[in-house]
Amino acid sequence: MDKNIEKKYIPLAAYFEAATKDKITLTFSEIETIIGQPLPNASYLNVSWWKKTKPPLKHFTAWTTFGYSVTEIKLGYYVTFEKPTTNSTSSTLNQDSNDHPTYIIRSIELDDARDVIGLYQQLFAETDYMLYGQNENNVSVQSFRKLISKWKVENSGTMLIAIINGEIGGAIAIMGSTIPRKKHCISIKMGVLEKFTNYGIGTALMTEAENWARTRNITRLELSVMKSNQKAISLYQKFGFVIEGERKKSIKIGSNYMDEFYMAKVFD
Repeated sequence: MDKNIEKKYIPLAAYFEAATKDKITLTFSEIETIIGQPLPNASYLNVSWWKKTKPPLKHFTAWTTFGYSVTEIKLGYYVTFEKPTTNSTSSTLNQDSNDHPTYIIRSIELDDARDVIGLYQQLFAETDYMLYGQNENNVSVQSFRKLISKWKVENSGTMLIAIINGEIGGAIAIMGSTIPRKKHCISIKMGVLEKFTNYGIGTALMTEAENWARTRNITRLELSVMKSNQKAISLYQKFGFVIEGERKKSIKIGSNYMDEFYMAKVFD
């Protein structure tokens, strides 16, 4: 990747690097979701901001580095990026066909708070494998932003989010401790929207979570998972997690009790 790309637009560059389609239309909102912060006022007011291909500002290298140019703009609404059609098969990090969504994984930013809360509300509504059910957890944007700030200050945790086709479609929360005797451990909780399953999103989130842990000298990863969630258990086992214990009737959904497995992975 071009080292001269402005830091703010590196996630957008990663998005285009992973893309396999020759024509991509993104709304302004989707672009802001990808980069995790608002676009500058100039992008809303001037077509030339999108059309420029010369320094000093180098935001345009986020797409031109990977062969895309801007072909259509509706200020404040959407931008269309295109590159010359090719018959060759391109190699990407995240996809192997045009039927798969384009996605990137990045750390959460303060401006993501509202959208991530929305993601979890969707997850709570569509699956019983989460701790909370629909409308059972009402976290405010302000309190969630405070938690994100705390993670960044203490470096004891984070959340990695999957930006899929311009929207936040999955996340993995990484929760650690500032207690000296527990700083080597983290617990993780992951969720991916049903419409984005079977595309390797969970595997990508787990991989990046492990990378985050290794760079911070974490030696133990922990999680809990419902015993009936065989798909998730298989994924965790693929990453080397082992079942260390079972909690009988630890979750109650309506009148039904659910058992949980405790799973962990210890780095050598």
